[in-house]
Amino acid sequence: MAQRPDVDGRQLLLDAALKLFAQEGVEGVSIRAVNREAGVGPASVHYHFGSKDGLLDEVLLVHGKDVRTKIAERAKRLIAEPDAGSPRDLVEMYAQPYLELLAEHPRSGAEWLRLVGRLTQSDPDRISDRATTRLTQQAAAAIYPDAAAEAIAPVMRMCVQVLVTQLTRPGSSRRGKPTLDDVELLVDFLAGGLDSALSSSEPSASKAV
Repeated sequence: MAQRPDVDGRQLLLDAALKLFAQEGVEGVSIRAVNREAGVGPASVHYHFGSKDGLLDEVLLVHGKDVRTKIAERAKRLIAEPDAGSPRDLVEMYAQPYLELLAEHPRSGAEWLRLVGRLTQSDPDRISDRATTRLTQQAAAAIYPDAAAEAIAPVMRMCVQVLVTQLTRPGSSRRGKPTLDDVELLVDFLAGGLDSALSSSEPSASKAV
């Protein structure tokens, strides 16, 4: 399949890789398959990205930069005003940027979230951003100052894993998308679990076990 001269081959590859990685998982997709899906030459991935790993990194940045920025902004607000924060605010710190992504980019946003959901299970370090992760954990510590420091990271990680997985599952609407009621229930559920885990995780209790 010949590539049109007015089409950006790099963007074609990003679009193709996002679609295939989301559907089949990173390990299940070959460089050849990405090139074929994009309709470009067999050396195109290597030319533009150097390797499959390089391609994956760029795919994650397609929406990742904007999402991380929004999560970080919400975390900073919670750190600055911890008394006004709640467990629901911690969940929405992640949920709202994801929901905005799905609203602004229905197709590619959903594909990106499905890919992130896959990676949270198979390669969580691949999608972590240290600066953003540090801010979100500081936000949790600000709202739960008595929580054991070693408990915060796994609790927040599990919250994200469940949130992303559920947001990409078919909802109860006719189009199969999560409805507002679906999202509200999910946020309430996660906020309750987060509150239970961090409220009961005091340093003295954890050391006594």
